[in-house]
Amino acid sequence: MKLLIKYFIYSIIMVTLLTISLNIFRDHPEAQFVFIFPGIFLVVFSEIMDDTFRKVKQRIRFSRGR
Repeated sequence: MKLLIKYFIYSIIMVTLLTISLNIFRDHPEAQFVFIFPGIFLVVFSEIMDDTFRKVKQRIRFSRGR
């Protein structure tokens, strides 16, 4: 249940960040936003992926130890 809530929150964060980025690109086409928001998007995505694979590696390690 905890894992489901975590993935639900991650999904909401990703969709919200993408929506905000698209709205800012449409309303403010300055060059700085072209680099800032995709960078923030990539940092958040990489953090989510690191957290996801960390859990998988722990499960693999526990299953090998038995």
